[in-house]
Parts: sequence; structure tokens; C-alpha cells
Amino acid sequence: METDKSRPSPAEAAAALAAARQARAAGYTPIPSWFFPVVGVLVAVAFGLQALHELAVLPVFAVLVAGYVLTERVYNKRVARTGVEPRQLTLRQQLVLVTPLLTLWVAGELLDSGGAWIWLVVSVLAACWTASYGLVHNRRARASA
Repeated sequence: METDKSRPSPAEAAAALAAARQARAAGYTPIPSWFFPVVGVLVAVAFGLQALHELAVLPVFAVLVAGYVLTERVYNKRVARTGVEPRQLTLRQQLVLVTPLLTLWVAGELLDSGGAWIWLVVSVLAACWTASYGLVHNRRARASA
């Protein structure tokens, strides 16, 4: 049996509705703070798999893709619940995020003969870059909102 305490008062409901309208009018909310670190870990594992040079990597890579799809689904469900959709990264922002990752990948390929430890360094750098990009992006989003 529900009590009145579990439901918001009319004033609380009106305040929540006004906040949602204001957020929609602003058109921007930061991407959830957990999203970029999770993607960073997935990128690091993908880069780290390059050290193995074996076909046995393919099933693990398939699991990584499934992990990314799961991350996107969780993200989209949480966004749908809030009712305020964050702006997507612009093409310029996507290029700023991806270009260093591609550079790290190329550097790893060029330095691969130095040993498997190269890929460990590259994967850690890639994870740090992805997570820090998300942190900076969200700080700017909060500042501009």
C-alpha cells in the first residue's frame, strides 16, 4: 500500500517539471560521468590485445564489441529515463577524441617490434586520453549550461 510520502507534493512535482523544461530549453546535459571511463577501459583492452598477435584474439574482440553495445544501451536507457537527451559529440569533437587514439595505434604498430610492453603503454595512454577527454568535455558542458 502506497503512502503519500512516496509521492511528491504538488509543489515538488511542479518544481521537477519546471527543471525538466528548463533543461530541455537549454538543450544540453553532460554525458554521464561513467560513460567515458568505461569506453576508455574497452579501448585499452582492444589496444592491449594487439600484443597477442593471434587469431585467438577474435573471440575476445567480439566480447569487447558486445561490451560497447551494452554500454551504449545502458547509456540510452538512462538518458531516456531522464527525458533530457544530452547533445551528441559534434564531428569536430569526435575528431579531437579519435585522432590521438589513431596516432597511438599507429605508434604502437611502428614500435611493435620493441616488445609486447609497447602495447601495454599504448593501451594505458589510450584509456587515460579517453577518460580525460570525457572529464574535460563534461566540465565544459556544465560551464556552458
